[in-house]
Amino acid sequence: MSSVDIVIRSHAKDFSWLRHCLAGVRRWCTGFRNVVVVVPRKSEHRLARYGIEADRIVLCADYAEDYLGQQVTKTLADTLTDADFIAHLDSDCVVRRPLTPADLVDDAGHPRILYTPGRYFRRGAPWQTATERFLRQPVTCDYMRRQPLVYPRWIYPELRGHALREHGVELSEFILAQRPLGFSEFNAMGAYAHRYHRDAFTWILHPNSAYDETWTRVFWSWSGITPAVERELRTLGQKPARTEERDVSAEP
Repeated sequence: MSSVDIVIRSHAKDFSWLRHCLAGVRRWCTGFRNVVVVVPRKSEHRLARYGIEADRIVLCADYAEDYLGQQVTKTLADTLTDADFIAHLDSDCVVRRPLTPADLVDDAGHPRILYTPGRYFRRGAPWQTATERFLRQPVTCDYMRRQPLVYPRWIYPELRGHALREHGVELSEFILAQRPLGFSEFNAMGAYAHRYHRDAFTWILHPNSAYDETWTRVFWSWSGITPAVERELRTLGQKPARTEERDVSAEP
């Protein structure tokens, strides 16, 4: 059977979120091989203070601009784990119902990827320009539509190879040269997979500009943990969330 690891890239400023994220994983996630938490070296000394524990804790490089740095780390995920599939979960996202690898990867070994065409957004696909700049190909969809996002390990070196071929630099160098909001690792990966490896994935149309929160409640760490958010975080996941049936259809 294929192995699937959950990889969470975090940093000290988000450790208060990470505690809740890991609690949700422990409560609801089964069948995953390991939970791997990745943090910059300068954040290591604060892990114990927040009680952060995982199957594996990996230290990565420190970055002056960690919004871009965390994207670099995620594009190197295949060097941090030898799992066949890597399920990325952000530390400000909390799993809210039972989740297994079978929910993310189908019986044929195809990761399930949601995508939303630009026509469902008021101003087009949010990361279109940034992703087109990287791929040097037209991009019409957004691929960062839910958490966790799962990809096979073989696609990471391919994406890095694309950076070398098209831009003449390592992918990490390309990312760090962008403005803080000038790159989207999962849109780059999703658009690359959709164009070059369409048959290796199961593509699910998500006809809505809002995130699919069927499995995971998506917060925004930049907004901080307000008293209302704190109450929700403490109660989230204690029982299966009631969700309405969605009409989604696969579209090649």
